Amino acid sequence: MSSQSQTRDDGRRKDDNETRGGYNRYDVSSLLQKCARRSPHSEQDREVMMWAAWELCRSGFAWNFWDRCEKIALEDLRLGIQEADTLLVLERLKRLANDQFDPSEGFGLAAAMRAASLLYEAPASHELLTIKRVWSNAAEEGEDIREIQEAFPVPPANEDFGERGYQVLDMHTYKGKQYGRDFDHYCVTASRTTSMTDLEQQYRRRLMNQMSTDFEEEQIDLATTPVAEQDDPWDDPRV
Repeated sequence: MSSQSQTRDDGRRKDDNETRGGYNRYDVSSLLQKCARRSPHSEQDREVMMWAAWELCRSGFAWNFWDRCEKIALEDLRLGIQEADTLLVLERLKRLANDQFDPSEGFGLAAAMRAASLLYEAPASHELLTIKRVWSNAAEEGEDIREIQEAFPVPPANEDFGERGYQVLDMHTYKGKQYGRDFDHYCVTASRTTSMTDLEQQYRRRLMNQMSTDFEEEQIDLATTPVAEQDDPWDDPRV
């Protein structure tokens, strides 16, 4: 920490958890997170978040800022497909600020402010921690969570796996190998996806025609039909 960051803007020596502006660093980092989780945003939120980044980093608390950024990304943001690369950009900006620049001045501050601006742009959502907490509480309190478990395409732990198990337990699982599931089963059944491009369908059909197994046309049609277009994706596909 530089000698400059050990004094406040008014020349007084600052406390260990005090910023140069005279604010408590916990309050500033909390302000940063509260603005990020507020949605829909006002443009003022972006300005406040960038100020919080600037204030923390110039005061020798860059580590606090970047740590809080990671928590915000996990706890408070949805990070949909359009914002999925935000995590990679944050990591890159963090490395630039701390490894290539001085995190408390110049481009180091600019990198932090850019990171705050990116966090502002991502839609807020607390679904991750909320869902995790509900499931954890249900498990700890012994509540009946079978309804939750049944929503997932994972077979129950018994010998009768049913239609879902026929698809889930393929050649890549221990139980599937016990059942003799092979690549043919994988092609026709287990590798089906919700959607398929025309090119993917074309080459899946070509691959199956080239394989040593003599697939029936009905099997090829099943393998090249997106699950979303099938009446029941868990119907027994053995034909």
